[in-house]
Amino acid sequence: MEEYMLANRLKAIRANPKKVKLLQPFDLYNLLDIQNTTTVTIDDILKNDPLGILDDVSGDTSIFTLSHVKPTDRIRPDYIAHRKVCKDFLQFKKVFDMIARDLEIGRRKLVEYKRGALLDGHFYVLRGVMFLLQFDKLKVDPRIYESGTYNRLDGRTRCIFDNGTESNMLYRSLEKAMNIDGFCISEPIDDMEFDQVTDDDVQNGYIYVLKSQSNNPSIRAIKDLYKIGYCSGSVTERVKNARNEPTYLLSDVTIILTVRCFNMNTRYLESAIHDFFVDANIAFEVRDRRGNTHYPREWFSVPLGIVEEAVKLIVAQEGEHYKYDPHIGKIIKRAL
Repeated sequence: MEEYMLANRLKAIRANPKKVKLLQPFDLYNLLDIQNTTTVTIDDILKNDPLGILDDVSGDTSIFTLSHVKPTDRIRPDYIAHRKVCKDFLQFKKVFDMIARDLEIGRRKLVEYKRGALLDGHFYVLRGVMFLLQFDKLKVDPRIYESGTYNRLDGRTRCIFDNGTESNMLYRSLEKAMNIDGFCISEPIDDMEFDQVTDDDVQNGYIYVLKSQSNNPSIRAIKDLYKIGYCSGSVTERVKNARNEPTYLLSDVTIILTVRCFNMNTRYLESAIHDFFVDANIAFEVRDRRGNTHYPREWFSVPLGIVEEAVKLIVAQEGEHYKYDPHIGKIIKRAL
């Protein structure tokens, strides 16, 4: 393959008089002289064997027979070689279970993978196995062409599979594998909005549930830690710069749930979320890269199932009558 690519490159250079002229002083083997270049065949190469290495003395051709070699494709070795047990899999298991349930009931869909769709913190399916993609040590590899500079991602990723293993596949190897047998997993298809939406209804925004991807041990040690909040626009757009924003603990996040809301008071949404989980709120103090101190809100230690129940109550505008009690781990009705 490499030789074929070099041959095509040489062909393109020969077809460009300007390049031929520039490279002429360096052409020691007259590769640019098309008229005087002789064609060499495979037979010519085999006949040019002064040491007799290719002489068939015994008639034994067993060297050309492969034994104990299973057929495979080119992407499989890298896919397998770096697989190992995921030691912190427990913190991802509930999310995997939730997404598997969503796929089963049709709340999420498998979407055909298209080149460039690999995003940090998103879920995918590769050869029938679901995995969470994290950009571990990726770097931008600039490639300079005549048409301009093209920045390409390269390096190792972290793929956490739902069977409790993980892989550090190369970004480009992963993309090749996904192009052959991969699917994207869609974001949740809202099933908690009002039963029927008409042209007269006004969309007020989204309630979202996020999970931090922070590597900070003190953050990762908090059980069932989620950011539960509200935004008026796209949740995906809102969190794309999460690693640079203190409100997201200066780390990327995974979108666990989004709920589209109609005909609702936005101030009610904000206060309802905060009041409902006030007793499970986790106080953080975050210093940004300039040394400024921030106190992010909306982070709560609540089981995911409780979050889903609470969101239904809030969307139904009944949240103010209930609250979450972290001591018993249940939603209770507020005292009158």
